[in-house]
Amino acid sequence: MNKIANVDRLHIAIVGKRNVGKSSLINCLTNQELSIVSETPGTTTDSVSKAVGILPYGPVVVVDSAGIDNVGELNEKRINRTINSLAKTDFAILVLDAREGLNKSETELITILQKVEIPFLAVVNKIEFGINPHLLTELEALKITHFEVSCKENAGVDVFKKKLIHLLPNREEPRLIGDLVGQRDVVLMVVPID
Repeated sequence: MNKIANVDRLHIAIVGKRNVGKSSLINCLTNQELSIVSETPGTTTDSVSKAVGILPYGPVVVVDSAGIDNVGELNEKRINRTINSLAKTDFAILVLDAREGLNKSETELITILQKVEIPFLAVVNKIEFGINPHLLTELEALKITHFEVSCKENAGVDVFKKKLIHLLPNREEPRLIGDLVGQRDVVLMVVPID
């Protein structure tokens, strides 16, 4: 692959409830089968970071997170890990089920993203089953940019991907020596011949 360290890559967190299609979206964005996809809720049990390339943007780290709507002590720990992973995130994608309205865990997550000022978009997935108009009204009221897609049928994903790439922060090539050498400085390089 390429040699850009993960710390130098843009980190994109994919967040949302269980079984809304977070892993499917990652597979669609990267054109690879990176994440396990199943109809069983809670297949992704912990946040998993993967260094990938999103063409034509370039190298990024995608964080596939566990669902934020689980209940119980163990599931609460998973939710906390998902929220803690946002501390290292440069951009977030909130995945929503097109058939449902926003629930409490999703509105709390939106509040957290806005509070810590992480730029994010919403993806309304599973439009093949129809779209709940109340969900769209809620997103508009909250002034959240959203895209309607079907990861299963690969509908709307290309439009979303183009807009995502346009909204991601501009990449700067990593500088090897940073600000140590200025323009017109004289540098002596010693190269061993052995």
